[in-house]
Amino acid sequence: MDIIVKAKNCEVPARIKEDVLAKVEHATRFFDRLTGVEVVFSEEHNPRIAEPAVVEVTARTKGHHIRAEGAAADHRAAVDAAVTRFERQLAKYKARQVDRVRGRDRSGPAVGVTAGHAEPLAPEAPTDNGPAAQIVRTKRFTLRPMHPEEAALQLELLGHEFFLFTHAATGASSVVYRRRDGQMGMIEGVVQEE
Repeated sequence: MDIIVKAKNCEVPARIKEDVLAKVEHATRFFDRLTGVEVVFSEEHNPRIAEPAVVEVTARTKGHHIRAEGAAADHRAAVDAAVTRFERQLAKYKARQVDRVRGRDRSGPAVGVTAGHAEPLAPEAPTDNGPAAQIVRTKRFTLRPMHPEEAALQLELLGHEFFLFTHAATGASSVVYRRRDGQMGMIEGVVQEE
């Protein structure tokens, strides 16, 4: 398994890099089928941010990504926080895999994904309060067909607020998102026939 260590906007001492390699390698005892792990160190240079040191650990498995992030006043403490979260994510992922093989479902009868019908929003008129919003970053990734339960699991493993995927049953693009009440919701695209 490859462990790649990168740094953005900061310099990371060799001793901390060695420590993070040892800790991440030790954390993989929970799940040994990882194809690669990437550790990214970054630092915010804004004095108003209380925890400027950020460490992000992203692991790849066959079909899933597992992501954990830790922030602290220095990189050593951020590594500890990130690796602790990473271990929890790996343990949770392995438990789901074991339950799936054994035929049990941890989430109960429903995963908490609710299918709702969304009405299209009317475009808003531009305001004179300031400049219009701009797209400043674009991400591209391959959408692979999956079921909503698998997309909800991927959402939890990544720690994001939403996850875009192709619905395996319909072939339409869908989004699973985290609701304010802690449950999950789903927005389903409808394939329009012409």
